Amino acid sequence: MDRKKFQNMFPGIDEFLLGAICDDIELCEEIEYPVYSKYFYPPLVCKKLSQLNIGSIEFSLCGINEDCEKNMIAIKPKSFPHDELYFPVKYFKIINKSKFKELEHKHYLGTIMSLGIKRELMGDLIVEDGFCYGIVSDEIFDFLVENLKEIGKNPVIVEEINKSEVPGLKFKELIESISSVRLDNIVSVMTNSSRTKGQELIEAGDVCINYVVDKEKNNNLKEGDIVTIRKKGKFVFKKILGENKKGKIRILIKKFI
Repeated sequence: MDRKKFQNMFPGIDEFLLGAICDDIELCEEIEYPVYSKYFYPPLVCKKLSQLNIGSIEFSLCGINEDCEKNMIAIKPKSFPHDELYFPVKYFKIINKSKFKELEHKHYLGTIMSLGIKRELMGDLIVEDGFCYGIVSDEIFDFLVENLKEIGKNPVIVEEINKSEVPGLKFKELIESISSVRLDNIVSVMTNSSRTKGQELIEAGDVCINYVVDKEKNNNLKEGDIVTIRKKGKFVFKKILGENKKGKIRILIKKFI
C-alpha cells in the first residue's frame, strides 16, 4: 500500500498511530485473516476508514458503546463474517469505595494514565452514579486490576463486566427555530448566545465538526453532524423537523450531558 498517501488522508493524527494501522492492513492482506489494532483510534480515523474501499479488506469498530469516540479497529477480509469477529477487549467498572468524596472523569483518567497506560490503549470512560465504566485491551486489563487500588485517597476496585452493563450516553434534547443551517446559526443556538458570539467561537478555532476544526461560518451542517465546542460541550445536529409558520427551520439538537 502507499503509506504516504494513506497518512496524508489523516492530517493531525499521530504518525505512529497511522503507521501501526498500516502495518495491520498489510498483515491482514498477507494472511487473509482478521487483524485487530493494538490501539483505540479517534473519530476522524474511524469515520474515514469506514468509508474507505481498499481492495479485498474492510474495517469494523469496537468501542464502549455505539456513541463512543474511540474505537479498536478490526481489519478483515470482506469475505470474513462480521459476527465471527472477536475483539480482544474487556469492559470494566471502577467502584469508588469512599462515600465521602466523589470522583470525576479527570480523576479516573489521570490516575489510570499515571500507571503508565497510554491514552491510546483505552477507549472512552463513562462516569455515572459513582461508577466509572471503560474498555481496554485484554493485555492491559489484568495490569489495571492489579495496580489501580486508589484514586486520590479513595480506595477503588476494578471489576470486569459485560458490555450490556455499560450505560448509554445521556442527552438533553433541544428544539429550536433558525433561519438557516449555517454553522454560525447553529453554534449560537447550541451555546445560547448571539450569532456574533457564535462567529467569534468559530473564527477562534473553538468549533469542530465531526472532530475537525471548522472556521467557515457559512458552511451548512448536515443531519447527524457532531459539533464540539470548546468549553461548551458536545452536540449532535440530529434532524430537521420542518418549517414553522414564520418560515423558519425547526431543528432537533442533542447535547451530551
